[in-house]
Amino acid sequence: MSKGKLHLIPVPLSGAGISQMSGSAIETARSCRFFLAERAKTARQFIKGISHPLPLLQIEVQDWEANTIAEHWKWLQMLLDQGEDVCLVSEAGAPCVADPGHEMVIKAHQGGYTVVPHAGPNSMIMALMSSGLVGQQFCFHGYLPAKKEFLREALIKIGQQALKTNATQLFMETPYRNKQMFEIALSVLQQDLYLCVASNLGAPNELIQTKTIKDWKSVNVAIYQDAPAIFVLGQGPIV
Repeated sequence: MSKGKLHLIPVPLSGAGISQMSGSAIETARSCRFFLAERAKTARQFIKGISHPLPLLQIEVQDWEANTIAEHWKWLQMLLDQGEDVCLVSEAGAPCVADPGHEMVIKAHQGGYTVVPHAGPNSMIMALMSSGLVGQQFCFHGYLPAKKEFLREALIKIGQQALKTNATQLFMETPYRNKQMFEIALSVLQQDLYLCVASNLGAPNELIQTKTIKDWKSVNVAIYQDAPAIFVLGQGPIV
């Protein structure tokens, strides 16, 4: 019996539609009966949205938070050994990139199972490519500290890295703390650094702007409050 495959399926970003997905990802997800999901409720909405041919009651969705990594792997390995394909999905965007799941992927590699990544939306890459900043070298920091003093320190270090290495720096914030992020970033970062804010990516109200720190100070940043966003920081064009 041939082994099953672990499929990594990028799902639409928040507020976006199925049109963000590749045809192969949709086709694979529609043919799969087993899903390991960052959040089961969101995964079931996704499964319904792609018009899966099976009723939801016949589809098994494992919630990432419901079990330990060891328990998830035991379940996944059993299915793969039985020849069943399994789809790994995030709540939004690509799995394993600033989202859970990489532990299952490395275990699959270690066990000799086939891992299949599918093309689809990823907020980090979409923000980087639309920022106008250097795409040859970049560093993704994920979520920065929530406490103001630690956030200030982190932003200072990130700004220094951007100046020293010319590598573009990417980071995220919980939407309701965007105002705090802006306030501290505009106060501690060098004025001629460029900051791109890419919000609501893929949604009808998508907004992407790249400006110097100096120019951001004249913008009403309240429009970004409560909006999911990726922040991209780097040096401007060399002229």
